[in-house]
Amino acid sequence: MYSRIRRIGYLFVVCILCMSAVRHADAAGLKYKSGKTYKDYTGKKYTIYFEGNKISTTNRYGIKVGDSILVPFRKIVCDSAFNASSVKGKYRNFLILGLKKNGKMVRFVLNQKFMLVNSQRKLIKTAPRYCKFGKKKVIFVPIKELAESFGYTYKFYQNGSKVSIYKPQQKKKKTTVKKTVKKTVKKTVKKTAARKTTAKAKKTTGVKMPTAAANIQSKIFMNMTPYQFIKKMGPIARADYKKTGILASVSLAQAINESGWGRTTLCQASNNMFGMKCSLSGNTWSGSVWDQKSYVAIRTTEEYDGRKVKITAKFRRYPNVAKSVADHSAYLRFARDGSGYRYAGITATKSYVRQLRIIQKGGYCTWSSYISELTSIIKKYNLTMWDR
Repeated sequence: MYSRIRRIGYLFVVCILCMSAVRHADAAGLKYKSGKTYKDYTGKKYTIYFEGNKISTTNRYGIKVGDSILVPFRKIVCDSAFNASSVKGKYRNFLILGLKKNGKMVRFVLNQKFMLVNSQRKLIKTAPRYCKFGKKKVIFVPIKELAESFGYTYKFYQNGSKVSIYKPQQKKKKTTVKKTVKKTVKKTVKKTAARKTTAKAKKTTGVKMPTAAANIQSKIFMNMTPYQFIKKMGPIARADYKKTGILASVSLAQAINESGWGRTTLCQASNNMFGMKCSLSGNTWSGSVWDQKSYVAIRTTEEYDGRKVKITAKFRRYPNVAKSVADHSAYLRFARDGSGYRYAGITATKSYVRQLRIIQKGGYCTWSSYISELTSIIKKYNLTMWDR
């Protein structure tokens, strides 16, 4: 009897030691990539909270590399309450991670210390990288830059080894009943007016746009919401579609993607919604409404033979946003590629998917997920309503 109790006691001790060994292996098993090699992570595990709710787990947590907290982008950023949809792509030899939320696209380039917020390039302190949990490879991204790019508040607690992310709107919820009623009434009036405008637009067969829309300057977009932006740009894109055959949904999606909802430095300085340079396709195409002389010089990054270099490029400047849309449509219709048209057949279809494929095939953008990005924008904001 005594020997049996002793054996049970030994077995209990062995189990405790095994469990301890497993926990220790998990703590010491994470490795992060530094250069071409993997190093053991010996720092703290950081707990990640979103709106007060814990979204990290015992096996997926934040780590500190350099001055930044990195987190598993799939487990914490995508598959949690943060709920950002992801898109992967490749450009040359680089792996690119695209994350979409709140009408913004944030792109990280693996092992590179910069990110793209819509089309604006921003430097970051620590590059996203591969980490290993045992044999499983996981990509980690910097959480502070990501959260702030999407408009969230980031808080780091050194003592508690934790990071909290909050929606900034929660700080501004002091509204009275009267204000709420007024806002509801205003929204109802606006929606009714919008429906009437849409109904009138359907009955109109001409190509004219309201004078106010024709003279819009890009500076008004700086503090607009996505829906306010679309409401301003929609009539311009629709009138252009009736005249040129370039679908309004395609023009709107490209303008949103290229100009970052009209907020990029280039767009604000030049009314240039599509990043069109002074020299395009040898300028051998007809129909351009650009005056051939107005431009702005912007410092930008270009790639030559695999090397990224900074240059000062000249971009077209337009007197208003409508001219930018018209010039963009003329380019898609008449740009030459040798003896033929670069975007041949683009106005022969009324399918935005086919038009987007023709645009990508013609070399407008080399980003592999360009069509899926624009398609997502069109579907999310119901941009096809402006094609009617």
